[in-house]
Amino acid sequence: MNRPLANRIRGLLLLQLALASCASPTNSNLRSIEGDLERIRTTDVLLVSDHTLPQHLNLSTGGANGEERLFIDPTITSLSDKLLAAGLKPFTLNVEDMTINGEITNRKDFDAAYAQYDEILSAAVNAGATIVAIHYDADLISAEDYGSDATYSSAEEEGRQYGYVGGIQLILDARATSDATLQLAEIIIHQDQILQQLSAVGFRIRPGYDDEVRFQDNQTMHIAGNSEGGAFLLEIAPQDQAVRLFQTPDRIVAAIAQPLVSLADTIRRFRAESVDQ
Repeated sequence: MNRPLANRIRGLLLLQLALASCASPTNSNLRSIEGDLERIRTTDVLLVSDHTLPQHLNLSTGGANGEERLFIDPTITSLSDKLLAAGLKPFTLNVEDMTINGEITNRKDFDAAYAQYDEILSAAVNAGATIVAIHYDADLISAEDYGSDATYSSAEEEGRQYGYVGGIQLILDARATSDATLQLAEIIIHQDQILQQLSAVGFRIRPGYDDEVRFQDNQTMHIAGNSEGGAFLLEIAPQDQAVRLFQTPDRIVAAIAQPLVSLADTIRRFRAESVDQ
């Protein structure tokens, strides 16, 4: 092949590669969140699920037993309905909603989706939304499996020692706690006793978490905790204990209907008295 022709072919190939590069977005499965950012401006309560779905990529993000979303999702749906009934405007945020096809099956989509998820969280903070992360906790973890010297005696199996005893708990992150976040947490725990209402259903409160605000590092609360609308992470119950008591997610959610009504009313009154003035 003569050199001029070879150079021409090489140039055409380079042009085709450049055009293909321009035509392909950085992440073809990532959708625009402009509509979400606009909606956040008028959202009263942002409900977040945090974890990935059981069938999606799980980089320590599947939660309890890798299937926490099976319990979180119907709980958030129920709480959202109760917030609507209380006259508030809720919005539910799931990480897979950041993708076009609603799936997260590779690391590229995982990182990009969580980056946009965090961007919406930050927008909710700027808008003064009340941000609520709903979780279910691990149940009983042996000291050997937990890898910690801290042990508790299980109330269910007296005498057995565990590295972790999970339960109902409200969590904040000390790195990001607005006055509103601290005030709302105090109301939930002490004034309205939401943790005690969940305990009355039959769930265990995590030892030491029944009557004081507790702090631990958490990515969602690190972003959300500075909101002037307040923010908190609520562990509804030890997931396995809830299954032992009520068998299915739907029956669990039905059992906690009244505590969720109370929580929705707590948020309504808090916003009416401290935020929406």
